Amino acid sequence: MILNEEQFDAFRMEIATFGNIPILSKYCGIGCVFCKVHTDSYLGHYPKIPMIDEEDLLEGFKYINPNVNYVRLGAGVLVAPHTDPFLHPKIYDFIKLASEHFPSKKITTVTTGAYIKEDKVDFLNSISNFGIDLSLITMQEQRESIIPRSERERTMYLLKNAPLNKCTLMFTGKLEETKKDLELLYELGVNKKVRQILVRRMEHTATSQPRLKELSQACIDHYEECITWVKANYPDVIFTVPILKDVFRGGNNEYFIDADERISNQKEIISALPQGTAVNLICPLSGYDYFTKAFKGMDNVKTNLIENHLYGGSVSVAGLLNHQDIREQFHPERNDVMIMPNEMYNADGLDLLGEKKEELEKYYNAKIILA
Repeated sequence: MILNEEQFDAFRMEIATFGNIPILSKYCGIGCVFCKVHTDSYLGHYPKIPMIDEEDLLEGFKYINPNVNYVRLGAGVLVAPHTDPFLHPKIYDFIKLASEHFPSKKITTVTTGAYIKEDKVDFLNSISNFGIDLSLITMQEQRESIIPRSERERTMYLLKNAPLNKCTLMFTGKLEETKKDLELLYELGVNKKVRQILVRRMEHTATSQPRLKELSQACIDHYEECITWVKANYPDVIFTVPILKDVFRGGNNEYFIDADERISNQKEIISALPQGTAVNLICPLSGYDYFTKAFKGMDNVKTNLIENHLYGGSVSVAGLLNHQDIREQFHPERNDVMIMPNEMYNADGLDLLGEKKEELEKYYNAKIILA
């Protein structure tokens, strides 16, 4: 094995929490403007992962959740992010090994495709349960300013010939570019090959470089217009939902289905509590208004907006909530029970800054329920 004890512990946590097998930490060098590798101080909380060997990989397989239908090889969410799996010299061997070990799961790699060897595409096509999650971003005028090492010709080759599982576009703030990108994908028949075509909103943090902040704000300002057009013209295309608003219904309703199931579960939990129990829901910006409306009329329940100050910028999701921001912003008059999103915590029960929920329970002298 290549990984030492500290590295393996981080490796194991990433696999168990997110289903990603981080196979190396090497910076890809593609230079994407939205990459946080040089600006995200939190990434330093986890050790860098050297290029793993087959023994590490096989050991990592043990931590894949048996209930998920995919295995991702390459970059992690928290451990070894912002790399490219095809920088690993054994990536093709690893794909084959994973496909044989998990014949009923989809084996994927998230990549811009910049390092995929064209003479290996036939090999990749021969693996029936493998597909590339291609971060296409855009093929229009702004491509080189967003992805400096854009590899246009290779990317076009992959769109035409490679086994694709998913194709992700980022809305650049210009609707005409998204229109042209979708026209291109449908002309090439990509929509018939992939599990999904996804349009993402471009996000930024407080420490993002100025170019990204500018792009992200333009995207945010026009995203509702973009999604309204996408729903009307490409109903099979899905999109990220940064905030639970009716304009984003349709396309990808998983966000709303998950929210409604969560609300139902939370109401069931609350109904089982002793009468008069003061319940505080901890809500990120993405769901605050939606959850506030859902719990209107329940006098003992209060929804509490927690903005993300750790990352700042446009970050609004539950998974990046943390104890530090909660302590800073949540000062209740009454607080018997706190209900918080379970995705705040990794497989080891730790929040982003490494605290267990018991520490927050002690701080507030209240019971915390994850739901």
